Amino acid sequence: MKSEGLARSGLISLFGSAFAALAALLLTAIVGNALGADGTGLFFQAMGVFTILTQVLRLGTNSGIVRYIAEQRAFHRAGAEWRIVMFAVGPVAVISGLVSLGVWLLADALGAWLATPEDAAAMADLLRAMVPYVVMGALIGVLQIGARMLRGVAAFTLLQSILLPASRLLTVLLAVSFAGVAAWGAFEAWLLPLPFWLIVTVATIAMPFVRDFRRRGESTRETRPTFSGFWRFNAPRTVSSGLETALEWSDVLIIAALASPSSAGVYAVITRAVRAGGVVDKAMRVAVSPTISALLAREDYRESTRLHTSVVRAMILMNWPFYMLLVSMGPAVLGIFGAEFRSGWGPMVLLSLAMMFQTACGMLQSILLQGGKSTWQMYNKAIALGLSIGGNLALVPLLGVWGAAVTWMIVVVTDNLIAAVQVHHRMHVDLQPTRLIAPMLPPVLVFGGGGFLVTWWAGSSLIVLLLAGAALCVVYAAVLWLLRRPLHVETLWRRIPFIGRWA
Repeated sequence: MKSEGLARSGLISLFGSAFAALAALLLTAIVGNALGADGTGLFFQAMGVFTILTQVLRLGTNSGIVRYIAEQRAFHRAGAEWRIVMFAVGPVAVISGLVSLGVWLLADALGAWLATPEDAAAMADLLRAMVPYVVMGALIGVLQIGARMLRGVAAFTLLQSILLPASRLLTVLLAVSFAGVAAWGAFEAWLLPLPFWLIVTVATIAMPFVRDFRRRGESTRETRPTFSGFWRFNAPRTVSSGLETALEWSDVLIIAALASPSSAGVYAVITRAVRAGGVVDKAMRVAVSPTISALLAREDYRESTRLHTSVVRAMILMNWPFYMLLVSMGPAVLGIFGAEFRSGWGPMVLLSLAMMFQTACGMLQSILLQGGKSTWQMYNKAIALGLSIGGNLALVPLLGVWGAAVTWMIVVVTDNLIAAVQVHHRMHVDLQPTRLIAPMLPPVLVFGGGGFLVTWWAGSSLIVLLLAGAALCVVYAAVLWLLRRPLHVETLWRRIPFIGRWA
């Protein structure tokens, strides 16, 4: 990908990720204010089950599609991209259909296992409601990453990060505002847009898919990927993808089962708020993953190191301000979702600090995957999931939401430290941590120190949050401008994937 294309794709991906994060926050605010802590907990519990199912049922094919198509293009091959997409779609459709049938038949038993006795029947109804959408949810994820590779970042971002989240936000808003629905109706409204966008996604990739199919004669037996090779790569990725998704949602499900829907609601809200800070991380991964894959395929470790270090410095400068605002002005942020969620500020501080550490570690997971080390990542995620389940089972009954937050921090730090050792010592991508200290200081001082000062002086109302947030952004922009040479901001601007020169 030429630098101009990489620049454009990075900016598009960043905008899409920002929009999706904003839509997720607005959705959480609507659900929190309309359903209260109990209803919010039940809603996000059902969302967690659906997300785990659909992510697992993608069978890790997202990384396989990116890696194999990027590899074909790195060596200027044509006529095999359609084959790669079909390698993914067929097994996903069959297996997700079988799992959907199993969920329908076992809904009552699963509801009793996932929820407290008082909420078991409601949970079973939510499971039955999601059954018709499971296959669509799995396929749309596979086909959208196909759109990323066949149509480009703009099409992928529009479909996944803008249109689908916006339509879900609209349907849930209409459901809770005019129909006055409870958790079941809100969840049904959240599922409703999937069939339409699945059809749109198929139509989006149809032309490049057919065009590549017509060039299939240019793909020789020696150069074209094979079904067995594709799934040898994806077999461990299937497991690690499921482990990643279970890791993301297992804490909410365990809190709902062992504590209460109210506690699960509070925890779901603070995790949604914290995960909104992953905007830049996701944008960077979408924009850079094909480039990282091509560099590693050519064993160009020097350029991989330079690219990764520049990306991480940019991620810190853009991500850490958000997390520091959650740390310093958390009560005001949580008040957006409803007064009863303010109690989650302390646990949210721990989660924010953990995500700051993850940001500083950079794109370790992408490097492992695009470097062909999906088995390593599978083992890493198995360790992380074991820590998460064990920690939550041990600490949630004792500490509630605080126990889940402590577990989150332990898991994030452990997972990233293991990946850092693998990438640095065994994949020859130097992580260069000393070059990350300088960009850490401005967000901590401006948004951390400044935010605490504002909260101490003016309180934690919504208006204070808005005014202080805007003022701190202006101060931060001025600091970056004044320190642009010591922070190498101009160098970052040239090297980050938005305006990079890597191909």
